[in-house]
Amino acid sequence: MSLSKRVLESLEKRRQNILSGNINCIPSPFRRFSDDFPGIEQGKYYLISAATKVGKTQLASFLFLYNSVLYAYNHPDKVALRILYYPLEETQEAITLRFMSYLLYTISKGEIRKSPVDLKSVKEDSPISEEILQLFETEPYKSILQFFEEHVTFVPDRNPYGIFRQAQLYAENNGKTYTKTLEIKDNKTGEIIDTKEVFDYYVPDNPKEYVMIMVDHISLISTEGRMDLRESINKLSDNMIQLRNRYNYIPVIIQQQGQETTNLEAFKANKIRPTISGLSDSKYTAKDCNIMLGLTSPYMHELPEYLGYDIKKLRNNVRFLEVVINRDGQSNGMVGLYFDGSCNFYAELPLPNDAQGLESVYALIERNKKQKENKIFFRYVINKFKQIKTYGKCRNASW
Repeated sequence: MSLSKRVLESLEKRRQNILSGNINCIPSPFRRFSDDFPGIEQGKYYLISAATKVGKTQLASFLFLYNSVLYAYNHPDKVALRILYYPLEETQEAITLRFMSYLLYTISKGEIRKSPVDLKSVKEDSPISEEILQLFETEPYKSILQFFEEHVTFVPDRNPYGIFRQAQLYAENNGKTYTKTLEIKDNKTGEIIDTKEVFDYYVPDNPKEYVMIMVDHISLISTEGRMDLRESINKLSDNMIQLRNRYNYIPVIIQQQGQETTNLEAFKANKIRPTISGLSDSKYTAKDCNIMLGLTSPYMHELPEYLGYDIKKLRNNVRFLEVVINRDGQSNGMVGLYFDGSCNFYAELPLPNDAQGLESVYALIERNKKQKENKIFFRYVINKFKQIKTYGKCRNASW
């Protein structure tokens, strides 16, 4: 069969997928941005980059982890899911705890807003209520968390080969690899001097399965053999290409921006958005990936306005998501996002000219701010009463 014929057959198959009610990607939660980023596709390599403390891990969790888990949970007939997660920066408990905060907020439609710090009862005067903890034993929380544990595998490997081998073993146990015979010829005579079996193609047991390999973040991998960090990152990226091309898997790596987009000169030149040249420790990953997503926080640079949005009002609750690279489509599309770091929640902001929509966002930010101030005041009062109890008389406690 000719190459063009195989491509046409693939296009017809994908068309029939849609017509029959199936999917060709896990849809993006950012619907207005879907022309730039329609969703997560099999056989695509994704790179998420941002400066330190902007929220690249939170975005990757929201977009690739939470969105995928909940879509697969709600649509078991359309997609099967397996996520191999390599948590190089934090523990699997911390990742699960963030997901629990997110579930409380989204399932309650914003009524229950508890950060991981709240859930862990870190502050001595504000233990989490028993009612909140009991919610996780009820539906749908219980079923979703069970689904999360069954479909997200946390893997301790840190070096490029270990990460690759674990994913390769999963492929071998969940599909069949076919090989072909490669003839090795003498360069001078052209005679066949040897043969060897090499990879030909792979058939998964379940074509609807989306297998992601998430690495957070790539600069924390262990070095391979005598390689330095840059060479080890390049090796890991090569391995990711193999997993994508051979098994149709979905590599997702998180990589920091270096000083290129975070120093004073970048701020003065108004070049604060993530770039290929700004990737820390290796630029090689940008060459390999299909899609690079960049996240920007104007608030961190103390900008009063950005792309028509009032940053003084949105403060640290605004991020801008950009398609920096798109091998199969248009790059540089950008969308403004509302961000609530306490519960790892993102949502598309209204357009800059939608005054009424933005007022509702400002009101939400003010409400959350007042709730926080009320908590601080409540703790202040409790501490003062503790002083009164300790010292005996009200007049001895200074307010």
